[in-house]
Amino acid sequence: MISTRSCIACRSRESSTALLHLVVRSGEVLPDPLHTMGGRGAWLHPRRHCFDVARQRRSFGRAFKTSEELSTERLELYLDHGTMS
Repeated sequence: MISTRSCIACRSRESSTALLHLVVRSGEVLPDPLHTMGGRGAWLHPRRHCFDVARQRRSFGRAFKTSEELSTERLELYLDHGTMS
């Protein structure tokens, strides 16, 4: 059975395989495409539009329950180029 999750940007529900799993490490939002990183996670459609909406609405801080400023640079690289470096 495939679990259903909600995108933090558009809030639509999808199977977890259709969404990109995100985690925070050292104040940075990181993509976890293999769903192997532990800790609090969030889900986002792997497209630039949902990323832009999430950033505009400040959804990352709410999803990870933090008031600190989170870096999304590596997530942006992943969405734009399929790599984090």
